[in-house]
Amino acid sequence: MTETQARALATLRDIDARFHRLFEAVDTADGTAATPSADPLVTLRRARSQIDAALFEHQRRTDDGTLPDGGSCVLQWDPPHTPPRRLTLGPDSDGDSWTRRELEWTGERWRICGRDSVTDVAISAPAEPRYPDPIDPPTIETQLNWIRGTWTHPDPDVLVFDATATTEQGVLGAVDDELRYREAGSPQWVTVTDEAELYHHLQQQGQPSIKALSETTLTRHHFTPSPLTR
Repeated sequence: MTETQARALATLRDIDARFHRLFEAVDTADGTAATPSADPLVTLRRARSQIDAALFEHQRRTDDGTLPDGGSCVLQWDPPHTPPRRLTLGPDSDGDSWTRRELEWTGERWRICGRDSVTDVAISAPAEPRYPDPIDPPTIETQLNWIRGTWTHPDPDVLVFDATATTEQGVLGAVDDELRYREAGSPQWVTVTDEAELYHHLQQQGQPSIKALSETTLTRHHFTPSPLTR
């Protein structure tokens, strides 16, 4: 890591720590009123989640070295309604052939779903970088950690699975330390007791995203029991 990158990382960590102290002060203050999604606290929390993602990704790269090196080429994309995909092309040790690998994101790690050996490889790339470096999507476990503890916020964060041709938008909230999943149009929520169930949704609907509840078609009362049923 260069000195410039080290300074940038240190700055991100300092900003993240300041956000954390600010949220602690706000959460303990009296009279914090619920406000619409334009609440600046919502904006700050979303900004912090992006910083957390950047810090997590840097730590992952430092610890795991997931991305190949040694002259390998990596192409990554996020197709609609299916898990993220990655294509790698790396030189073999003999120097004459290359190995092409197709990988699919499982929500936890990359799974190789195709591999073959190729020769006579030719590569053309822009002289100036125009695209970001490929990074691993956040794991399901990481995303669950991001939404936990936010239900008491004016506009809590939720995990959202996009709608498909056969499935409605799915929303997962962490309500009182309980994971509750509900699809738009569904008569009730479902309690998620086995997080492995979420990997099925990822395979069917693609990588989920973190959004504010107000950005979905559901509201708080869709995840809490009616007073009449208590």
